[in-house]
Amino acid sequence: MVFATALVLMMTAVQPDWPALPAADDTVEIPAQEWPLRPGSRRIRILVRYPGGKLGNVNAKTGIFLTLHNWGGTDCVGTADPRVLANELNVIALCVNYLQSGRKDSVEGPEPYDFGYLQALDALRAVYLVINDHRTHKRPWATGRIYATGGSGGGNVALMANKLGPRTFAAVVDLCGMAKLSDDSAYHLLGGNSLNARYSRDPKSPNYLSLDHQELRFVGNPEHLAVMKRLGTTARVVVVHGVDDATCPYADAVEMVGWMKREGINVEPRWITKKDLDGKVFTSSGHPLGDRTKIVLRVLDRDHVREGPSDFDRKEEIHYPTSNGAFVISYADGPPVGRFEPKPRPIHYPDHTDLTHYRDREGKSYPIASVKNWETRRRHLIENLQRVMGPLPSPLHRVPLDVRIVEEKRIGTLIRRKLTFQSDPIGRVPAYLFVPAERPTKPRHAMLCLHQTTAVGKDEPAGVRGDPHLKYALELAERGYVVLAPDYPSFGEHMFDFKTRTDYVSGTMKAIWDNVRAVDVLETVPEVDPTRIGVIGHSLGGHNAMFTAVFEPRLRVIVSSCGFTTFRKDDLPSWTGPTYMPRIRTEFGSDAKRVPFDFQEIVAAFAPRPFLACAAEKDDDFDVSGVRDVMTAARPIYRLYGSERGLAAYYSLGKHSFPTEMRKEAYEFLHSHLSK
Repeated sequence: MVFATALVLMMTAVQPDWPALPAADDTVEIPAQEWPLRPGSRRIRILVRYPGGKLGNVNAKTGIFLTLHNWGGTDCVGTADPRVLANELNVIALCVNYLQSGRKDSVEGPEPYDFGYLQALDALRAVYLVINDHRTHKRPWATGRIYATGGSGGGNVALMANKLGPRTFAAVVDLCGMAKLSDDSAYHLLGGNSLNARYSRDPKSPNYLSLDHQELRFVGNPEHLAVMKRLGTTARVVVVHGVDDATCPYADAVEMVGWMKREGINVEPRWITKKDLDGKVFTSSGHPLGDRTKIVLRVLDRDHVREGPSDFDRKEEIHYPTSNGAFVISYADGPPVGRFEPKPRPIHYPDHTDLTHYRDREGKSYPIASVKNWETRRRHLIENLQRVMGPLPSPLHRVPLDVRIVEEKRIGTLIRRKLTFQSDPIGRVPAYLFVPAERPTKPRHAMLCLHQTTAVGKDEPAGVRGDPHLKYALELAERGYVVLAPDYPSFGEHMFDFKTRTDYVSGTMKAIWDNVRAVDVLETVPEVDPTRIGVIGHSLGGHNAMFTAVFEPRLRVIVSSCGFTTFRKDDLPSWTGPTYMPRIRTEFGSDAKRVPFDFQEIVAAFAPRPFLACAAEKDDDFDVSGVRDVMTAARPIYRLYGSERGLAAYYSLGKHSFPTEMRKEAYEFLHSHLSK
């Protein structure tokens, strides 16, 4: 949420009045980060429970366990009993009265419900209280045994605490928690779930929910999970959720777990069905679940510990990028403090055909001498691409695919299915899927096949009608690939109206998002090996494949036939129609020197992934000399990665086409890289 003009949550200095841990079970208060909706100092109450009720019982094997109450509750309501946890698991159990505890503030108050951000920081501050007191008194304890659990809203806070402290917890047990701040929950939409977080869509309202805050509160945000994985998170996340839970929707939990698995997070789902009900531990397959204390004791891996220093020990800053900036969680001063940093203006490069340097915010240039240097330049490219194409849709745009089979036909040894899938909240994409008629013994490599500019759309690469030299989807399927061939927006059966669909700045970005979702579809096909997916296209499909691959790392190999040349040797106005990028004309005057990217950067951005450019010497659409310019400029970047052999070009003597010998070269290239 962004409140009025306060995009940045101000950091609150650590107050000097942090209490010591009590000698026996008791309640303490600690300072908390300021809440912008009620400016001023804020304190939170914590219930502290020790093994045997006394601090003196803490030893070198004692850990810390957050047990967090539900939405509307206080103290330990709706979560595991802290006394049982303390005694059974040898932990200091903490019940945190985080921001908006109690019905008055969380359910009845005029402010929107925080939904896990400041609440998780409050919970992490309770952990800091214990860690800091141990340090101060040089008290031995099990630094790798920090756990968290919570029920419903508390489950959400536990998950968010693990997100904001990704190297702090050994394990987290989520008991039917909220996985994301969906529109249903944020705005209490008719037909949605029963949650009402009381947010507003009006940017002028103090209760306005910005996209950035909504993205942060998506526990399954794939980009943020990738950050956690890169930082080295090892927490075991156990998600216990009833399949009949309509309060915190089961579908949201399934989505979250799916993204965690995809990003390599150590997650274990426990989906509770009616068959699991034993009348003692599990009594409901809905939201209540059962005895939440016994559930935690049953599912927790007591032997799983965190290795290495925690976030409190590292004293670093953690950055979670969002559409318009990044959330920064800083441990530099001890207890964590969160802030939002708006995205700075993209960095300007006077010549986008020159890949020898990168620039800083002040415009100073530095030579690209390492992969790290290039990755900096690559980030700048992504920012500049979105200046022209519009923003890549948020992960919250990823609605359930809802794949629907329209027809199915046997084609030799293949099954061709015509289907549609849900790409975004209001649009479906038609496509052909080719799979083997006989289920293979092991998963196959897969291809996303993108068509040229043709009214028949996907029918042409599928071999249904159109140019017989462009039936590369069918030919690849016959070679053993699982193939998906979608329609480009406004072509074939994809009835996309650029005049009414204002949620995309360009047809290019709409196509990119459709293709990203097409990769999602391929990953759901049982016959597909999700680690071996490539993309191929001719002409429109050629650059459509390239644009998509910049944003979609799951595409491991890219082939473009007659799909590009450098903008400086192209007819730039032809790129400015509604199906492409109108901003090239409206904001950059159809001037190649002003457009903030070029194909040299696009190709280099694929490194180290293999890329084959198929080009025609007599192509009257894309100047072949420009293709050579692009490949020459990109080669040093591939060399940095030690993958220069993965950058290849094939030049035919013909015109703008994809003839047999060129397709054969493309298929051999794909096989050489995807069959490994």
